[in-house]
Amino acid sequence: MSQFYEKHIFVCENIREGENARVSCGKHNAKKIREYLKQKIKELAPERKIRVNMSGCLDRCELGPVQISYPEGDWFTLRTEKEVDQFIKYYIQSNSLESLDTLRIV
Repeated sequence: MSQFYEKHIFVCENIREGENARVSCGKHNAKKIREYLKQKIKELAPERKIRVNMSGCLDRCELGPVQISYPEGDWFTLRTEKEVDQFIKYYIQSNSLESLDTLRIV
């Protein structure tokens, strides 16, 4: 049985409120990053079955915005459009994770 999606990417957009709330991904332009990622994947890999969704808190807020990609279960932090472009080039188009070491979260 095949997977419905080749890759499924969840981008945390959680926003913590309150005076003592810790930093959250949503306050680091996560929505803008997710929308850019989704748009660029549709442009550059329209034939691929790749899904980009927002998620609630992934509990790695200080590293945000964070995202996790399946089926591999790899974590990344994508803060800029340039980093999204790198992610697409190496993770989506060539599946070369070694080239993304600066964006990977262990």
